[in-house]
Amino acid sequence: MFSRRIAPALLGAAVILCAAAPASAATISRPVPGAERVPSGGERPLTAAEQAASDRKVAAAMAYLASPAARAAERTSLACATPDALPISGPEGADDTIDTFDTPVTLDCDLPRGFLPVSARDQIRGHYCGPAVGQVIANYTWAVALSANKYTQAQIAVWMGTDVYGGTSAPAMADGLDRATLGAPRKPAGWDWVVTALTDSDRDGTFGDQLHDFVRSNVSGSRMALAISVKPYDINGRFHLSSWPRPVNSPGHWITAYGWRGLYDGTDSSRLYYTDSSKDEGGATGAFWDPMRHIGGMIMDHTGRFVW
Repeated sequence: MFSRRIAPALLGAAVILCAAAPASAATISRPVPGAERVPSGGERPLTAAEQAASDRKVAAAMAYLASPAARAAERTSLACATPDALPISGPEGADDTIDTFDTPVTLDCDLPRGFLPVSARDQIRGHYCGPAVGQVIANYTWAVALSANKYTQAQIAVWMGTDVYGGTSAPAMADGLDRATLGAPRKPAGWDWVVTALTDSDRDGTFGDQLHDFVRSNVSGSRMALAISVKPYDINGRFHLSSWPRPVNSPGHWITAYGWRGLYDGTDSSRLYYTDSSKDEGGATGAFWDPMRHIGGMIMDHTGRFVW
């Protein structure tokens, strides 16, 4: 058995309230423009301008994935050897991750992957998972030291309206990130934070392939993280975050997606890497990974949206 926790020292909703009580690889999926579904849990529908901004970002992501550089990465994983043992939690670098194994292995090549140098933050209040994610992303875009903070969570909460509404919706997350990253040196020119609905655009019954496309494009193409809202460990849910050890009665939770590993093939081999902030809310604070397929399912079991 292996751990999905990544050692922090090696790391180089509806209103999402956060507080909880115990309880084919080379195929690009092309979403249909304007395919925002009515979100669950009480989040408002996107305005026409917000939907148009989402459609533009999706189109840019598809263009990146069709580029020669992105296509070249898809061909590198086919000849990789199967590991001799399951991985244990391994070292995490700023731009790369290589698992350590409990027995020797031989790899013929590196799996496609992409990572950003982020550092997890613990949320300072029970409903501050949104501001904690905003702090992680702001720190990255402003290129501050891994132990420093560009803005306090209290300030980011003001920009997100977290205290006013008792949590952070997806549109509020986008608004807060716009403020927290305004003028940041790592933010691409012309970048706007937008809300996008995760859809099964290729009608294969799964959402992990679409999520993989978006995470890969954002992290490896734009060099930016994503804010993702999920039910962290719903007792009736299909999947749960490995950062949450037991079921909880949670209205929702934000995490920061900062990396990916492996091309999506419909199995659990493709990973999404994220930071969590919830050590006092029933989860844990640090860096973790879960199968991309699982995170896609958790998004759809909640609001069906993410911010990028």
